[in-house]
Formats: sequence, structure tokens, C-alpha cells
Amino acid sequence: MNDKKRVAAAGFGSAIIVDDGYDEIPLVQELLNEDGWDTFFDDACGDDATRIEAFFPEFDPDARDALKSDQTFINVLWEHRDDVRDLLGELFDTYERKAIDNAPFLAAAEAALKALGIPFETHGRDFVDAAVGADLILIDLFLGIQQGADDRLLTVEKLKQAIGRREGSLPSIVLMSQVPTIDELAKEFRRDVQLHASAFRHVRKPDLQTPGRVQGLILTLAAHRADSQALATFVDTWEQKAKEAVGKAASGLRKIDIDDLQHIRTMLLRFEGVNTSSYMLDVFDRVLQYEIEAHDEVLKAAIPLDDMADDPPPLMISNDRDTYAILERTLFVNPSRRSHATGAVWPITFGDILGPRPGSTIKPRGFFGGRDDLVFFIASPECDLIRADGLKTVLLVAGSLEEVDMAKPVLGVSGNITPILSIEGDKRYQITWDFGDLRTANLSRAKGLLKKGGDAVVLGRLRDVSALGLRQQLLGNVGRVGEMAPLPRSFRFSAEVHYPQPDETSQLLALPAGVALRGNMLVPRKGRVANLIFDSSCENDLTTAILSLDITSVAEGSRARLNKLKELSCLRKLFRSGLQWTSLPLKGPRDAELLKDGEPLPENDDKKPKIEKVGKIVTDQDFVKELGADFRKSGLVFKISVEDSI
Repeated sequence: MNDKKRVAAAGFGSAIIVDDGYDEIPLVQELLNEDGWDTFFDDACGDDATRIEAFFPEFDPDARDALKSDQTFINVLWEHRDDVRDLLGELFDTYERKAIDNAPFLAAAEAALKALGIPFETHGRDFVDAAVGADLILIDLFLGIQQGADDRLLTVEKLKQAIGRREGSLPSIVLMSQVPTIDELAKEFRRDVQLHASAFRHVRKPDLQTPGRVQGLILTLAAHRADSQALATFVDTWEQKAKEAVGKAASGLRKIDIDDLQHIRTMLLRFEGVNTSSYMLDVFDRVLQYEIEAHDEVLKAAIPLDDMADDPPPLMISNDRDTYAILERTLFVNPSRRSHATGAVWPITFGDILGPRPGSTIKPRGFFGGRDDLVFFIASPECDLIRADGLKTVLLVAGSLEEVDMAKPVLGVSGNITPILSIEGDKRYQITWDFGDLRTANLSRAKGLLKKGGDAVVLGRLRDVSALGLRQQLLGNVGRVGEMAPLPRSFRFSAEVHYPQPDETSQLLALPAGVALRGNMLVPRKGRVANLIFDSSCENDLTTAILSLDITSVAEGSRARLNKLKELSCLRKLFRSGLQWTSLPLKGPRDAELLKDGEPLPENDDKKPKIEKVGKIVTDQDFVKELGADFRKSGLVFKISVEDSI
């Protein structure tokens, strides 16, 4: 299937290019702060004023503020600009220069769409109606010559307006800009417009003229268009039906009145020892969840996610993803809800994780025995911790905190591991529970530990299902109880690429100034191996650098691996499936391996897929010495540095 057929099959039947370079007349807000106005009005007097009155009879040089804000006057002045060029000075220079500067970039974008056979229209700032029906939108980040926050906001608001009027699937977007900070600005733009990364790409305008650059972006969007739309439809459906569910739940819950609350408190809660407020919050949570589950549309919208394609793998967009944050929200109760008083006798409840108070001195003979990595899971039933006639002692399961780090061998997810716990906001840990280390504490000890200035705090409260899974492990070692499978953990990394020269010294692969290689290391649940996937934002530069590398400048023993990587189909895997089966912890040299073409992925995640070696992965600064005799035949050397967990 050729490129034209691919984009047609993906549903790219129409496109628009949006850029203020297509606007024929400047707007008031673009010229309002131009310094050229003062010179113009100072010079436009006497006979020169008469020249302007010839095409704008209402002209009055003393009414400069009013005229500067009059779009009609600007329209007429622009139309007759050649007649009064000597009076205009630099007033229109920025606007005219913008159109000239943008012309070759826009021509390149138009040529790319023509090459792919996609019918398109061009529009300036008045693009909303055209965007409502377009399958593909190439749009400038700043719709205005000032290139400021207002111009960016105009782009965002108008694009959101167009998307809000659409029926059916969302468009694919390519964001264009000349600014060098487009990588960070694109992240904010995508978040503001509420797009998934798989339906969004960005490009610097000078790169529009690079042969194949725009076509490559569009082909990538086409490859994943159906899956991206399925995901977007699911999220949008869930959001809309959740709003409806709130209304329906509230309608039913309004039937509860103060007399019901009094009866609930009198007949139930006073025996349980639970505050009415805490009880009602739990009731409302469950009723809302029930109403969301009642919508068939949500369930049907989720089904297409089962058929998501494995080939080709999507590009990695790492600069604003945070799988850990989502994982943590599925495991833990929100801290604000946790801190709400329940009325229970005990200051702790089932599912709480008790740890040392941050910033306090850990006493050698205290509750934590001098250990700052020791935490406890409260395993006693919640109902027994509420009433005064309940438990006299609480059962605690000891666990060890380990900072989440791809270089540490604690990344596996099993029944005795809680894969994420945030402490003090930005520090992320994993907990390994020791079901053979059981302890107890009485009520007075618990209150003393948790009082203001006490030795302990509640670091988090596991949701019921997660807490039950741990207790089930404790009681019978029969597996988790219906727990949601955790998302793959990920780490951002930065990288350098080196290669051995014929004299067996190392040479850094040349990349354009300012280009940083980054990516994500994805860690599956067992945490023994991981995949290192490079971010798509560096694909073009890294691809160009590798393809341009003179094979004769590389040590002879490494040339076979480099030639293999120079095959474009192989090279693209760095940004899709990534370097495979990298053993953990990430210490010492590792082979850099890519999936082998034509080989199916194994059904069991314990089984290594078919791979081919293309280089080495290292973390040590002195990797030449570390690799020793293997350095000259290593191929490319990927030096990895951990940035943080996400």
C-alpha cells in the first residue's frame, strides 16, 4: 500500500492549513502597539492629510486613538498603502515581513498535502467553520504577529470551538511554529485543547521544508488514527456520561432528607460510632459509581480498545506522561477524603499505611527502631476499629520502603508489593510487605504515635480492593482479590549515543545544537526486564545523525551492527517498540536489542522475544574501560541517565 492509499484508508479525506500568513488584512490588535503609528500621525498633516482623506474622508490626525482602533480605517489604509507608502514608515513592515517569511514554509506544507493526495484549504484566523469538518488540521501556534500569549490563546480557543462543534471523530492536529521552545509549548497546547498525543504532532516551521518531514508526521498520525479515535471516544463518552450520572445520582440522593439522616444516625451510626458526614460521603461515592456503570454507551465505547493494533507500535511521547500518578489514584484514597473525620475511636483504619513522620528524628528504640524505611499496613477489620467496644490491639504488617529507581532491583509487582506511594509530594517509593513480620499496637500507643508532634503519620490509605488484596495475601496466600492490574511503570531517561572509532576511542554522535535525546523506560509488572523507548520528538534528528554517520569512521568490529541499524525499518523501532528485554537493575553494560522483523511477540511475558543486537546500553561514565575488549565491536553505545520516575 503506497502513502496515498495509507492516508486515504485512515480517513484523511480533507485538510486545512491555518496560519495568519494567509490573512490578507492586518487586525486592529496586531497593530495597536506598533511604534509606527506616532510617526504616521505626526507626518499626516496638511497636504499629506488631504491625500488620506481622498480614500478616507473622515480622517482626522488628532483622533489618532480612535483611528488606531478602527478596523475600517485599517482596512482602507492597507488597501491604499502603496499610495501613501512614504507616510506609513514602518507601520506595516512587521505584518508584510511576516507574510514573506511564512510563504516558503506554507508552500512546503501545501506541497506535502498534495504529495499525499489530501484535498486541502488554506485559512487565516477565520478558520472555525472550515475546521469543523476537516480530518487533518495543520495550524500555527501563534495566530498573530506579536507571537505572544494572546495570539496563542486565540489559536487554542478557536480550535476548541471548532472541535466542540464537531460530530463524530476528532481531527488529527499538526502544530507549527518558528519558536525554538515548540517542544514545551506543544505540550501545553495539547493539554489545553484536550488531545491525545497519538492524534497530535508538532514541527518547527523551518523543518517543514525538510524533504519527507511533513509526510512522515502525517503517515504516523494515519497509522494510529483509528486507535486514537477509539481512545478519545471512550474518554469523551465517559466524561459526558459521568456528568449525566452526577445529575441522576443527585436526583435520587435528594430524596434523602433530614429525617432520614436522623433515623440513620439513631438506628445505625450511633451503634457503629461513625460520623454521619463520613457515612454519607461513602454512600454518595458508591451511588455515583453505580450510575456511571449504568450507561451502556460507556461500556460500548470501551470495547474498541480491545482491538487496538499492535503493529506498528506507537511513538513514545514522554515529556508529559505520568503513569505513576494514575496508578497511585487507583490504589489510594484521596488525601483530602482520608483526613475527613470518621468518628472512629481509633485514629487509624483498615488500609492505612503508617510511617515515620517526615522531618522527625527516628528514635533507635522507638516504634520504628531507628529505620526510616519501615512502614506498617493496618490489617485489622475497619468495623473493629470504629467502636469503643471493638479491638484492644491492632494488627500491623511491616513493610520496607524503596525509592522508585530503575537502577534498583525492586520494580516487580506481585501480591506483597505496593508499587507506588508518594511522600512529601514528589518522592516516590515502592513498598515490599513482609507477611512474616506481624506486630501489634494498642489504642493508647496508636494515639500517642499520631498525635501532633508524634513519631508517626498516616502516609496513605489504600482503597478497599487493594487493602483486601494485601490482607488476603496475609491470611491465605491465595492471590489478590480482584485487584486492577497496575499500569507499566515508567522512567524518563536522557541519553547520549557514542560509537567506537578505528583507534578504539569513543566518539559522541553529532546532533544539532540544543537537541536532547530523551525517552521512557517501561517496566512491566514482574520488573525483571524493561523496554527503553526513545521519544519521538528526537526521531528526526537521531535518524539523520545515524544515517549520515560515515561507516569508515567506525571501528571495523562495529560496522555490521551499525549497518543493520542504518536500515530505516530497523531504526524506526527505537521510537516504537524500543530497546528490548533490558535486564534490571540497570547497572553494568547491557546489550541493546531490537525486535526482529517478522517474528511474533511471545504470549508469555516471561519469554524473551526474538531480537537482534545493535549496540550496548551503559550507565557508567567510563564505559570504554567498563566494556573493555567488547567496546570495539559494540556497535552504537547508548549511555543512559535516569531523570526521574513518572
